[in-house]
Amino acid sequence: MKILMVLTSHDQLGNTGRPTGFWLEEFAAPYFVFRDAGIELTLASPKGGQPPLDPKSDLPENQTPAMARFKKDAAAQKALANTLKLADMKAEDFDTVFYPGGHGPMWDLAESPASIALLEAFYNSGKPIALVCHSPGVLRHVTYQGAPLVKGKHVTGFTNGEEEVMQLTKVVPFLVEDELMRLGAIFEKKANWEPFSITDGRLITGQNPASSTSAAQALLKLMAELSTSSVQTGEKTYEMPPREGFSIAHFLTVADVDRSARFYEKVFDGRILSKGDSEGAPAYLQIANTWLLVNPGGGPTPDKPTVTLSVPDPNKISSFMNIRVADIQACYKLWKSRGAEFITEPIPKYGEIRCYIRDPDHRGRTEHSAEVRIIFQKD
Repeated sequence: MKILMVLTSHDQLGNTGRPTGFWLEEFAAPYFVFRDAGIELTLASPKGGQPPLDPKSDLPENQTPAMARFKKDAAAQKALANTLKLADMKAEDFDTVFYPGGHGPMWDLAESPASIALLEAFYNSGKPIALVCHSPGVLRHVTYQGAPLVKGKHVTGFTNGEEEVMQLTKVVPFLVEDELMRLGAIFEKKANWEPFSITDGRLITGQNPASSTSAAQALLKLMAELSTSSVQTGEKTYEMPPREGFSIAHFLTVADVDRSARFYEKVFDGRILSKGDSEGAPAYLQIANTWLLVNPGGGPTPDKPTVTLSVPDPNKISSFMNIRVADIQACYKLWKSRGAEFITEPIPKYGEIRCYIRDPDHRGRTEHSAEVRIIFQKD
């Protein structure tokens, strides 16, 4: 598993002339939670290099075991001193992202186009995101399907009461609690400085520095659940096998297992469980509550080195998957934008609206087309 941790590069506390930056506990505690779990970690910040440390976070009264461990760990210190530039990070290279807090993120990460785009890319691709303390405020401009990502979600973050104790209510550019509520989030909190984190779907938020460990642990738990028993398609999570009802398996024979598996992963939000092997084992994919087994063996054979493909005819289908969708026009546009090759647009057929798509890698062993026709019907 690969996790990206994003820290602030901002070092000035508004116009006070005082320094700020990231909060050490909010980095150190999650860092060791992840590293002890064998996670491959990458650290990034807007400017790259050493992120600024909020000196208050390192006062004697704020020391924690994770901070003490960090100060004795040369590898951790080196990693922190050499963060990569945030603009160079891509969601496709990681499984999830974690944002430590501190006051700094409220000035740079909250307004950073690179950060906003990155968080949206993670979330839009079905991946979880986690933020702690002030960092949930970084979501203020992040949207999902045209609305604030946090709208209607249970979240937490640094509270108004905690900011008052810090005597920075009039200094920060916005209050995390107020901002999240303004965006339509359902804000929850515990007493000042108590550990508290919330998981709502693929969004994890932690209230304060003491919540850093629980937020990191919640992220690992969610990742484990998603990787072993379910697949995320848009905002819905599908279990396999489902708790109720039954699942369906489809079998396809293709010329290039890896290429076809990647096609279903990209177009239909499928999750590749296995890409097969050199012994001829099929690739296994999960698409919602459906198994898809992609077998090697399609295409030309030694006795028939050429394959002549006929013009696709929806009325003469050699093999097919029949998938029902709620909004056929929306699915047609989405999957076409992802590279799907449709044989027909949505058309009236058999008393309903249907469209047909071609698996680009499914080829028969005969001199005629034996391609899969995937029929999409309005549910």
